[in-house]
Amino acid sequence: MLSFSYGYLFPADSGYKEVYGSKVMVPEFKLGFRVISDVYIYGMFSTLSKNGTTPELNEPAHSKQQFMGGGLAYFPSVARSLKIFIGAGVASATYEEEAMDIKVSGNKLGFLAEAGLYLRFKAVLFGLCGSYCAASDTYEGVDFKIGGTRASAVLGFIF
Repeated sequence: MLSFSYGYLFPADSGYKEVYGSKVMVPEFKLGFRVISDVYIYGMFSTLSKNGTTPELNEPAHSKQQFMGGGLAYFPSVARSLKIFIGAGVASATYEEEAMDIKVSGNKLGFLAEAGLYLRFKAVLFGLCGSYCAASDTYEGVDFKIGGTRASAVLGFIF
């Protein structure tokens, strides 16, 4: 299975939402291999980059987040041309944020959970997917979350 999706990420961190807004457009690539029957092992990569403004000083800010991970998925047919996808795994979250001449970056391990509904036409898939991918970190005593909830449209291929 190979898929490309594009949709909205709704950030989990309230401070992030203040600076960058409540949603960000995010692409994702996924590659999966059948292990047995309808069970797949898969890997994923998604990335986002967003400009914003600090709330009180109106200074420019820039954020970049990337997620690389994978896990196990159950991907059965529930009707002749309808498939569901239920997956869970881990993701490495890399982030970088720059505001007011301060640059903060890091990498944390987080978790990934997702589900989707797909129409299958021979080897081509079209569908909708929802997921939650998040990790947490701390900077100068302040806890923050990386990632969040995602809703996207998917185009994929089964081989």
